[in-house]
Amino acid sequence: MVLGLNATASVVEKFVTSSDGVEIFAQAVGDSRLPTLIFIHGLALSALVWVKILRDANLLKSFQLVAYDLRGHGRSGKPDTLSGYSSELYAQDFAAVLKTFGIKSPILVGWSLGATIAADVTTYIEPDTLAGVVYTAALPWLGVNQIVATEWVQSLIPGLLATNDSNLSISTRIEFGTQLFNHPEAVPTDVLWSWIGSTILQPPSKFGFLMGRTQDTTKLFEAGGNGLPLLVINGGADKYIDGEKVLEVVDGHFKDLTVHTVKNGSHAFFYEDQAEFVRELVKFGKRVFAQGPKPSR
Repeated sequence: MVLGLNATASVVEKFVTSSDGVEIFAQAVGDSRLPTLIFIHGLALSALVWVKILRDANLLKSFQLVAYDLRGHGRSGKPDTLSGYSSELYAQDFAAVLKTFGIKSPILVGWSLGATIAADVTTYIEPDTLAGVVYTAALPWLGVNQIVATEWVQSLIPGLLATNDSNLSISTRIEFGTQLFNHPEAVPTDVLWSWIGSTILQPPSKFGFLMGRTQDTTKLFEAGGNGLPLLVINGGADKYIDGEKVLEVVDGHFKDLTVHTVKNGSHAFFYEDQAEFVRELVKFGKRVFAQGPKPSR
């Protein structure tokens, strides 16, 4: 489906079939001849979080913008077993999106849980698949969850997993969605409710699957050592991720590392501080794509 966006950009929406038959909802915005940024949302949410970003004129001048719903989330398929959420399958979902839209060597922009997809892709797809990676208030890979996730957000996990207390389940999802922002009262109701509503799409019985896969970071670190560019953007007032801990766990693994902190930025600083986020993203993207693809090792 092609939807009009403005005079210079349109939205193409597709359901992409992954290697195991699961359908992945994806959308592409802008000129397909431009280099591509692929935006991947966080835990329990969906590509709806990127609506403002996908309409950003400064980004659309230089890049095609793509976003998709991770398996188990939003409009994508939700397998019934843990095996349906393996690292390899998440990589194959990414590959299917690239193939469907004819994308080569994009920059992966992963927010929160979405950042973990870089480890899946580098493990199971060709090493030059990615031109660069942007960790946005990131959980870099699942093995460091207990290190980089704050105690506050970890305290919400029992409520997200609760199967015998509907009040706890719903109230936890409301708190989880609301506290993404520093100023939720300033977020339009339709936006806030769409984000919170996305969290209701995962039955509590499946919620544990979303973070249950095993990841191998060997190839990710090899790519980083070989010069895969990484931009780490943290929020200075993030209630979910400790940005200093993120820098500690990536330290020494990426030869080409750029760091930026959004002062007083929330977990969703890309929404509340969009201009600053876009500025850093454009700067990084233009530099990376000007360098051309990295040689395979």
